[in-house]
Amino acid sequence: MLKLSGKKGLPMGLRQRQKENRRKEILDCSLNLFIRRGYEGTSTREISRALGISSGLLFHYYDTKERLYLEHLKTALDGIRMMEEYLLLPLSPIQIFHEIAEAALSYFAISPATAKVFLLARQALTADYLTEEMKETVREMNIADRFVPTVRAGQKAGEIRAGDPRSLALCFFSAMESAAENAVCFPSVPMPEADWLVDLIKA
Repeated sequence: MLKLSGKKGLPMGLRQRQKENRRKEILDCSLNLFIRRGYEGTSTREISRALGISSGLLFHYYDTKERLYLEHLKTALDGIRMMEEYLLLPLSPIQIFHEIAEAALSYFAISPATAKVFLLARQALTADYLTEEMKETVREMNIADRFVPTVRAGQKAGEIRAGDPRSLALCFFSAMESAAENAVCFPSVPMPEADWLVDLIKA
């Protein structure tokens, strides 16, 4: 027997999919506005107007603008944590950086939203409007410091050039952030090759 949800008599699976689709629409639209206008320059009224929905419906999914922005930051943080998983693989230090670059650039190429979230996270690093919860999430995004031991190991193995390990890690991840920005601003331009990013730190 087909199981129906309460008020409208829709199948529960269909109703859930509709909610998920609406949530995705809200996230996609708000992400575009946050990137173009910044956090302070974007209002919930503008988001709901761009979507063609009421403010009440928007608040049904996200009760404040802060919650919506934080959702994007947490998505970026999830991506950063995925990069850290490469540290667990049986790879040499330079191979770890190459795999990260290849995976990230591929995602930027096939998923504009991924590049946009990466860009939003970059903007948040220097923002002065963040709430304490946002600041805590941004602090966790400090990925360069997590890879300093990997840089040192690569230097010891002769794979990574000499220099300050933190500066080298920042150089690599800054180049990746620039690739994300280019994917958003110049979508018709091909992504750089992973080797180009790795060559910045390779011995």
